[in-house]
Amino acid sequence: MMTCRELDRLITPFVDDECSPAERAGILTHLQQCPVCRTRVEAEATARNVLRAHAAVARTVGESPPWRPRVFRLGQPAVRVHPALLFVFAFICVGLVGLWLRPTPVLAVGVIGDSFCERDHRRFTTVFNASERECVLGCVKGGAEFVLVTDTQVYRIRNQQLPELAAFANRRVKVEGKMEDGRILVAKMVAIGADDAGAADARRPMSRR
Repeated sequence: MMTCRELDRLITPFVDDECSPAERAGILTHLQQCPVCRTRVEAEATARNVLRAHAAVARTVGESPPWRPRVFRLGQPAVRVHPALLFVFAFICVGLVGLWLRPTPVLAVGVIGDSFCERDHRRFTTVFNASERECVLGCVKGGAEFVLVTDTQVYRIRNQQLPELAAFANRRVKVEGKMEDGRILVAKMVAIGADDAGAADARRPMSRR
């Protein structure tokens, strides 16, 4: 039967599904009879899942995760760690990632445009003798998405079905909502004049890290 010391060096390959069938069978047999090792394996598996989820989100928004997948080797600690501490660590990681992933409130001022032209409609308005509003609506009809174009950024919009998007095409608007998966989920949209913009430069609040 596999000993705790033998399992210790196999915890990380086991969690990453990289051990051999024979090793896996031995680990499963040992875990059925050893609650201490079972607790350590569960703690490492939880921590790995949290880190992978955080890394996946980072890649989705175009950022590089500040760690490699094997930064934490909970199965082979340099200093013996009590299983309860591993659970605490995993719990804290889950809480921090949950906080980081929480939708970010957004208040933005910009112009409703399309994902093809974004800031420059001249290549279509000149050729087709169309207005910029007609260009936005035509591009969306041709497969583009409505976007919010601010002075500093182009925001993708999650709920493309909003009737206000077509109604306010190429108009300056104030948008309130939440940032989800790199796109604004619009809760409220109102048209504004140039004088109403004030100092509101649409910026996404600083990301939680």
